[in-house]
Amino acid sequence: MDLGPVELTDYDDAVLSIVERVPRGRVTTYGAIADALHDVFGGGPRAAARVMSQHGSNVAWWRCIRSDGTLPAWLLDEARQAWLEEGTPLRPSGAVDVGRALWVPS
Repeated sequence: MDLGPVELTDYDDAVLSIVERVPRGRVTTYGAIADALHDVFGGGPRAAARVMSQHGSNVAWWRCIRSDGTLPAWLLDEARQAWLEEGTPLRPSGAVDVGRALWVPS
């Protein structure tokens, strides 16, 4: 059942805007996004992850990851392909090398 267009909150827009600014080959974390938005909106990493899970399909979602350099298992194959294409630094395990790839939103 299609409920029509989804209304995004200001917080949703802010999260998606940050993800759109992450440069190719770099990543940010749900926590870094939450930190950047905390003074205005509150919330934490899970709130940013919720936005990405519900509304992130139209942005470079593979550039927003967990702090350990991973994403949920069902996203990893597609994300890993994007990371390789963009030259994102990876660890031998296949996870993103967050120390080398992290982009912190201002």
